[in-house]
Amino acid sequence: MNECTTIDKPFCMYDADQHVDHDSCRQTPAARWTRKTSARKSETPSSTSNGVLTPNDLIMMHQWISVCYDVSLSREKAQIMKKTGMRRVLLLGSGYVSGPVVEYLTRDKTTQVTVASMMLRQAEELAEKYPNTIPVMLDAGTKHCIRRKVNMVTASYLSPAMKELQSSAEEAGITIVNEMGLDPGIDHMLAMECIDKAKADGCTVESYSSFCGGLPAPECSDNPLRYKFSWSPYGVLLNTISPAIFLQDNQVVEIPAGGSLMESSTSKDFFPGFNLEGFPNRDSTIYAESYGIQSAHTLIRGTLRFKGFTKAMTGFVKLGLINSEPCPKELLCKQMGLSSSVSDEAFEEAVYERIGKDDFAMETLRWFGMLSEESVLHADSGERDMIIMRNDVGLRHPTGELETKHISLVVYGTPNGFSAMAKTVGYPAAIAARMEIYEPALARLKEEGLYFMSKSDLQE
Repeated sequence: MNECTTIDKPFCMYDADQHVDHDSCRQTPAARWTRKTSARKSETPSSTSNGVLTPNDLIMMHQWISVCYDVSLSREKAQIMKKTGMRRVLLLGSGYVSGPVVEYLTRDKTTQVTVASMMLRQAEELAEKYPNTIPVMLDAGTKHCIRRKVNMVTASYLSPAMKELQSSAEEAGITIVNEMGLDPGIDHMLAMECIDKAKADGCTVESYSSFCGGLPAPECSDNPLRYKFSWSPYGVLLNTISPAIFLQDNQVVEIPAGGSLMESSTSKDFFPGFNLEGFPNRDSTIYAESYGIQSAHTLIRGTLRFKGFTKAMTGFVKLGLINSEPCPKELLCKQMGLSSSVSDEAFEEAVYERIGKDDFAMETLRWFGMLSEESVLHADSGERDMIIMRNDVGLRHPTGELETKHISLVVYGTPNGFSAMAKTVGYPAAIAARMEIYEPALARLKEEGLYFMSKSDLQE
């Protein structure tokens, strides 16, 4: 029997497609589809050890081969699933709300999900929990879907940049479903279900109000903001200084960017036990045409928070602390004329002097992590979040009666399981991958434990 490998040539790889033997791991077939690995880049022994294999060389080679083997298995698994005729879904991202998407889709044994993420380890952890799920490292987006003629569902708002892709999507013959999450998403479906039924009964829509908030459960709202992050912290903070436009009694109200939004909050008493407040969100007036309710004299969409949030945030806004600066300490140093390399002791002493040696104010700054890099405002293990949504629709009947429909949704997260935010954003997106209209989608959401309450008030 001839030797397959030698000390000088320890590798022998056979390419079954090309019928070629390789005695080096350079430029192997795996290199074509391996994007990034956690192993360090391996060098040939001749360049590191004068032609002699060292233990470190062998360790690096073992790491490289192991990664290629793992990727090869994922590729082989994907090819097998493709040949068996399984329906395939590519999930772009592995973050906050991806869990319910994968869990829902993989209930169907004929569906294979590929989790594509720039954070491969995160995608792998997600794939380990569910059958027929493959993790890959990939950075892709809408333009890639159009180029490959693949339908797409996203929970994100329909941005101007996305609108510009409409003609390209139409030419590719694909459907891109935007705003299919919680808000936007479930709110749209509940609104249109109510509006369509009202119009069928001959009613005219006179007002529409929709407020939604992702909050900590009441027992977990134990900080001065009464808030903890359940989705993008950047998005939450940016929302507090964004502009807003809404329609109130036939008057367009515009709130400028920069923090004025926090001063426009109003009490929301539809659930007195929750002690809520709300403020407008984005441009509500664009939905008059989308919903077909140009007859409405009032049209507002907004954000819910526990009372006290906007007052506390107003202080941060006035201090200039809500902006894109990456580090609070660096920002405060800049404002106080200190070097960013100043010692922690000198920095805290300068802050203490600046606030008039107010011990309470100093402790508040410490609590919020403004004097350190410590992470705060996140949910601790075992805590749960909550989603509250409330739609109020004013309907004028042909008889002249004014009916106000109150449609509510309250969802709690599961401790150490899916958060309420993940459920209410992830499940609609997963359902939309199979369905296109609101009625069956709302029915399927009820099957996932997301129940909507509806009641009416009538006025002569």
